[in-house]
Amino acid sequence: MKVLIIDDEKNICTSIKNIVEDEGFEAFYAMTYSEGLDKLKIYDFDVIFLDIWLPDKDGMEGLKEIKKSYPNVEVIMISGHGNIENAVDSVKLGAYDFLEKPLSLERIVVILKHLNEKISLKNDIKELKSSEIAKYQLIGESKYIKDLKATIEKVANTNAWVLITGENGTGKEHVARLIHLLSKRANQKFIPVNCAAIPSELIESELFGYEKGAFTGAVAQKIGKFELADKGTIFLDEIGDMDLSVQAKLLRVLESGEFSRVGGNEIIKSDFRLISATNRDLQTEIENNNFREDLYYRISVVPIYVEPLRKRREDIPILVRHFVKEISIMNGLSPKSVSDALMEVFINYDWPGNVRQLKNIIERMVVLSSGDVLDVVDAPEMILKKGSVYEGFFTDAEWSLKSAKENFEKYYILNVLKKTDWNISKAARILEIERTYLHKKIKFYNLESLRGYEDNGK
Repeated sequence: MKVLIIDDEKNICTSIKNIVEDEGFEAFYAMTYSEGLDKLKIYDFDVIFLDIWLPDKDGMEGLKEIKKSYPNVEVIMISGHGNIENAVDSVKLGAYDFLEKPLSLERIVVILKHLNEKISLKNDIKELKSSEIAKYQLIGESKYIKDLKATIEKVANTNAWVLITGENGTGKEHVARLIHLLSKRANQKFIPVNCAAIPSELIESELFGYEKGAFTGAVAQKIGKFELADKGTIFLDEIGDMDLSVQAKLLRVLESGEFSRVGGNEIIKSDFRLISATNRDLQTEIENNNFREDLYYRISVVPIYVEPLRKRREDIPILVRHFVKEISIMNGLSPKSVSDALMEVFINYDWPGNVRQLKNIIERMVVLSSGDVLDVVDAPEMILKKGSVYEGFFTDAEWSLKSAKENFEKYYILNVLKKTDWNISKAARILEIERTYLHKKIKFYNLESLRGYEDNGK
């Protein structure tokens, strides 16, 4: 903790400085407000002891300026002519405490200990929030991702309701959580509700809660999701799957901000921010009378579309490297790399399951592969249907003819070995070469490291 003392009496400055340093903290002092402000601009102070009477500035005015420019700095006001009115006014302006001269050593020590605990807690919360934001950060450098990040940052600071659309697996919930974490409600709850996973007969009681005895099985009162989201954010995922009857009730709640629990008469108010998401085309659903048009306009104040992965292929290498590193660390494995050939497979595949599918496949490959380099042979058959050696895998590659031949041979041998469960004799027969020659090829292409090759006498 770093402390600044601003007082025109040198003995006061040195006394507080000695106390602060005895408690194990850093301390600086200034004898005028302007000198203190200069230090404040240079150093990152946590606490300021500020005298009310300074030769160049009224301390109360100084307090206003400091709290305006440095809102996180804790300020303790000092006065030789203290009164209740000054103490109350300083606290109203944001001061942490008010001390009268002559100063109490014990009081200063207690204040320092309390402030250190408070600042440590704030730093822990800040660090936790930063790690949460990093967890849901959007990965990629494409123009689309940059524009999406800019939109999220702009929208997050408002209370505007957001509708996120896009295919399954594109990261709609990531976008929703990021909006919440960057908003003024970040310290409040984020309440996710999967509308598609809750039966239509239960969703009303899930959203609005119920009273004891409201229906068979209601043995106790239950607080609903909208009530839990008070001062925070409620995320209605797959809202396009919500039953029409529930849509009508939801619309009334969104218009008034009021609702009652099932089986109850008490009117409950909730200050929530609504973020919705769906993989359906709601305009088409409206035309087919499956979704209310008035509800659509209510929830889509700010529409955000999350593009499928196949439309931003330039982000795939960045995502692949990120997931490989993350999954290796999570599983306590040594760092792995990805061969150029495998990266081409990833880039050329259409990823119908989008980012979620990419991450799951990489996790499977990282966990199951025995080598330090992930290669084509480690990839599941489903993504090799496009971009495999059998369907023009090297068509777009800028290799010399010699390199292309060698790569084709390498991956063709790997595929044959894979299909024969690495039975060397069987693979050699299919390839119509001698076992000894196949061994040479395996050694030449270092295939042992790619697949954990062992002859086992086969």
